[in-house]
Amino acid sequence: MEAMKHINELLEEAKKYNERRLVVLSGDREASYDLLKKFLKNFEGRVAYLSYVEEEIGDVDSYHIKDSGKLLGTTYDCLILDIYYSFQPSDIGKLYGIVRGGGLIFLITPPIEEWKNMLNRYHYHILTPPYEEKDIRKNFIPWLVEKLKRHNGIAIIENGKIIKSGNYESRKIESRRIKIPKNKRFSDAIYSIAITQEQVDFLKLSERLMDENLVIVLKANRGRGKSSVIGMTIAGLIEKSRENMKILIIAPDRKNVEEIFRFMKISFEKIGQKYEKKGDKITTGKVTIKYMEPFDAYNEKADLIAVDEAASIAPHILMKYLENSNKLIYSSTIHGYEGAGRSFSIRFLKRLRERKANFVEFEMVEPIRYNANDPIEKWVFDALLLDAEPAEIEDINIKKVKYEKIDMNKVLEEENKIRQFFGILIMAHYRNNPNDFAILCDAPNQAARALSYNGDIICSMQIAFEGGLGRKDCEETYYKSVMIPGNIIPQVLIRHYRKKNYGKYRGIRIVRIAVHPDFFNHGIGTKALELITKEAKNMGMDYIGASFGGTIPLLKFWMKNGFVPVHITPTVNKVSGENSILVIKPLNKKFEKELKKIRKEFSKRFMYWLIEPLRDFNSNLSLMILDSYNGEDAIKLEENDIKRIFAYLWDGLTYKTVKDSLFKLTYQFFLSKNKDILNRREKLLLLTKNLQCKNWERVASIVKCEKCEEEMKKAIEKLMLHYYGEKNEISEFQKEISGSA
Repeated sequence: MEAMKHINELLEEAKKYNERRLVVLSGDREASYDLLKKFLKNFEGRVAYLSYVEEEIGDVDSYHIKDSGKLLGTTYDCLILDIYYSFQPSDIGKLYGIVRGGGLIFLITPPIEEWKNMLNRYHYHILTPPYEEKDIRKNFIPWLVEKLKRHNGIAIIENGKIIKSGNYESRKIESRRIKIPKNKRFSDAIYSIAITQEQVDFLKLSERLMDENLVIVLKANRGRGKSSVIGMTIAGLIEKSRENMKILIIAPDRKNVEEIFRFMKISFEKIGQKYEKKGDKITTGKVTIKYMEPFDAYNEKADLIAVDEAASIAPHILMKYLENSNKLIYSSTIHGYEGAGRSFSIRFLKRLRERKANFVEFEMVEPIRYNANDPIEKWVFDALLLDAEPAEIEDINIKKVKYEKIDMNKVLEEENKIRQFFGILIMAHYRNNPNDFAILCDAPNQAARALSYNGDIICSMQIAFEGGLGRKDCEETYYKSVMIPGNIIPQVLIRHYRKKNYGKYRGIRIVRIAVHPDFFNHGIGTKALELITKEAKNMGMDYIGASFGGTIPLLKFWMKNGFVPVHITPTVNKVSGENSILVIKPLNKKFEKELKKIRKEFSKRFMYWLIEPLRDFNSNLSLMILDSYNGEDAIKLEENDIKRIFAYLWDGLTYKTVKDSLFKLTYQFFLSKNKDILNRREKLLLLTKNLQCKNWERVASIVKCEKCEEEMKKAIEKLMLHYYGEKNEISEFQKEISGSA
């Protein structure tokens, strides 16, 4: 049988070059499985099988396709990925690296030409109200098919017939002979585990951590052995240590560090180091090793901190770890499905230089599982845009930039432009995913907008059309808090501001906006928002909005461009360490009227949340949010509150005894129309003490004041005299106080 013969040829070819080969089995699903089973009968090796609808195919490790993340860090000789009914690009991004050189990867698909126009379960997942099935675009699968046809080492066999040969005469690369340094400090047992010279070189570099305060930044593509060598390094440091040590291993997810722990244990066994494991904690001698999520480790001190998949963690959290330890290893994937390591390197190394940290950068390029010329890795990088880069541009003229609507129906024709578009997004955002590309290709509510200069992209925007919801969706959100996919702003407004008709307003949500890394602070982002707002108005939209991790620079950017905050999540994202802020800009009088009510309600609720659960929320950011609200009310305290506050000002009562009255005063002040009575410092004093209820020591640290209560009294007096200075009884009370003094 020609098909079986070709598959076996590809297997031999893969072994010859220590590479992988990929076989697409398209057409009738049952026929594809028959061919697969015949191949597996004589196949010797470890096989991983993933499918949405699983079949019995023999002695294989079988997983549901939704559990693809569980295979990270594992090694197989063959991968079978059944994407006939459901397919997410990130599944390939996660799994392509688990097959060692000399192995095969099978994709089971519908007939190729039919597949291009079919809808699968993933399409229904990204379908959002009020759009219908007919609105789904079908662009990603044709893109993927074209990449399968163009790349070497990939065979397409449809219903037993070879449509495309996968034969590829590659180039053999002889493995470098490993040289162990003579003046090493780690034991021979540790070095013997390394399988590449780069791992040996990293171990040698890591020996400096024994007696030097040092930050090591390790970067590599997936499959280069960076996680495993960190495990060896930790074991090597422990073997030579005679002191108590606390080691933290940090990553966005526990599964990200499986390889670190696995090779740590392998190393312990090699050197005869006894250890005890309980949950996410390992104890060996005087040393404890513990896994923690990024935000949980924010204030955790340690003798050594190792951070894996650092590109997936917010930069300000990474920098905080420098305060928690003098010895750190930051590891990141350069081109990965879970983060943008290259942008991480650029931004993060710049911050390390600014902090004058003692650091060294180390890059690993040699794959540990397969040949560096492996064609399947090249296909994955190309098809999933993992290696997309921004255009190289020397200079721009902001007056000559062009606003572009990128047509995702022409994804193949516009490939160069789309690569530049995603290259900018990847460089700017620390969390990226191949699914983002597929969503932009196919989701009917998503679109790509850009600014270009001389044909090159300088600003990328991913936008979502939201709202225009039907009665049923609005009522289900209102009564049952049903989450409506792809409608974040309508959902928040209905659920938190309790009006069903908020779902009927139509708007644009800016999902992501990013500027070319060489042209920050050139007014490009502001120009982009100006032009997208113009488009939204022309479309008859009611609003334009965005949701982002709350930081002072980001909120300043959005507020500067006319957006105002309407919601904040009361819980912190454990990876980014930030609360999400939702901002909106009204585009017509009708929605502006509604937004006015929403803003007042939000400001009220936000002040109560500052007591709990946002007591630890950034005080300066809190002030920005409250100051952005332009109220219409005057301060109207009850008579007894007025008297008690004046008694406090003139030392008749203590702060604790008038806390309730001071809260009312502060609360009403931030809702009032005369906030300019106080300066920024005075407002911050009132907020930190009277709303967030911080102790005086913490208030002093935030506001930078020495006599905080004295300063606050002056601010309160300024307010009270402005509103109540003409009251006769206040004057009398003031005279009595002065007389008795």
